[in-house]
Amino acid sequence: MAALRQPRFWLLLWGGAGSLALVYFIIAASVQPRGDNQPSALNHDAALLAGEMADFIYAFPPRGAPKISFDYEGRPISLADFRGRAVLVNFWATWCAPCLKELPSLDALQEKLGGRKFEVVAIAADPRGPVAAAEFLERLEITNLKLYADPRLIFATSIGGANVLPVSILYDAKGREVGRLVGEADWTSPEAVRLVKSAIP
Repeated sequence: MAALRQPRFWLLLWGGAGSLALVYFIIAASVQPRGDNQPSALNHDAALLAGEMADFIYAFPPRGAPKISFDYEGRPISLADFRGRAVLVNFWATWCAPCLKELPSLDALQEKLGGRKFEVVAIAADPRGPVAAAEFLERLEITNLKLYADPRLIFATSIGGANVLPVSILYDAKGREVGRLVGEADWTSPEAVRLVKSAIP
């Protein structure tokens, strides 16, 4: 009983308890729950950067989606309207040959993965406006992508993509930029699908 009244006893007791708690938290943080060990773009998994996605660059630190609006059916919208869904934003133009070559694969990606949790937002960053862009979408037989437009290039300029097209930016469901790819890619490739799926909640 005398030991219980000694300050050294309580110091050792609380120190030991603190050490055990610290070890527990370290182990708990290092062990992933079952089913949560899949490659994820949100964790900047380098294994996802292969094949068609080899030039994809992770955002570090993560950036929030711009609040700048763009046009959809004559009304302004922004990426905030897509909150809760992962989004692949693609900037393209009618004068950009690589963009036009890439659009069918984006259309196919939207058909494959599009829905409540993901959408391809292909934005025509083209001064010729949405009417001209619509003609190209029809010519290319694009049926799954909606026509979004940024004719004044305000949105495209804000993300640094007005001078280099195409540019594709992947955002997670919370509106954070996962990363981006400058240049054309086949978005139906296994690597692209795998990368996009890793960002879908």
